[in-house]
Amino acid sequence: MAYDILYAKLRALDNPINENLWQEIQTNSTVIDIKKNKVLIDVGSRHKYGYFVVLGSFVSSIVTEKGDKKAVWFYFDELFNLITAMDSYFLDEPTKYEVKSLEDSTLIRFNKQHVDLWVLKYPFFSQMYLTDITNNLTALNEIRAHKLSQSPTQFLEYINQNYPVIIRRVSSKNMAHFLGVSPEWYSKLKKKMGFDFSR
Repeated sequence: MAYDILYAKLRALDNPINENLWQEIQTNSTVIDIKKNKVLIDVGSRHKYGYFVVLGSFVSSIVTEKGDKKAVWFYFDELFNLITAMDSYFLDEPTKYEVKSLEDSTLIRFNKQHVDLWVLKYPFFSQMYLTDITNNLTALNEIRAHKLSQSPTQFLEYINQNYPVIIRRVSSKNMAHFLGVSPEWYSKLKKKMGFDFSR
């Protein structure tokens, strides 16, 4: 099932997909199941893996020297579905981030060494890889710009209009951390705005 979902995504981008590439992807990757509230990436680790989210959702939190955690990004099976600890993955540094599951989830794990080889070997994969990274970084930059320049109410309106999956699938506690407000303040805000916050 996990590989069927990934295959459908790749097939939508390149019809037909290169069968040699597809065989190498299946041979050099691992399907992982992870329970809700379990850590996928530990702060301080040198993490040279990337993950495709087949099912579920995750939160990335920055961890301060005092051990405080602040949610900075989210990943879902339907949007932003490629997970890395970017500081460790690209710069080979101990990561400042923790990535934790928000739901029971399934992922496909790739080693950076294999990904780098596919980028060199298969032009289609190289284009897809760079496009995904560019799109995700652009979206992240836009979200952070709105977050810094708008009030929490304005920012939440922006998120609801452009990325409703975040509103729909992230818990009130994690959304409060992401917005930089207290859970109590956020509870009042969500009632005021009248969104469907069922989680």
